[in-house]
Amino acid sequence: MSTAPKRSYSVEDFSELINSRLQRLEDIEEARQRYGSLLAVLRQQVDSYRMRKGAGK
Repeated sequence: MSTAPKRSYSVEDFSELINSRLQRLEDIEEARQRYGSLLAVLRQQVDSYRMRKGAGK
């Protein structure tokens, strides 16, 4: 009885799979950095707005 897997995978199949996974991870990381910096700017603006509003009382 054969213990070999039913489907044989080539090296190209694996490298393609790995490359697509890596590309997805890079896209996610890029988006996280971009939106992270955007959120940081928004947070600073909100903080300064609150400080001005508080000082104006």
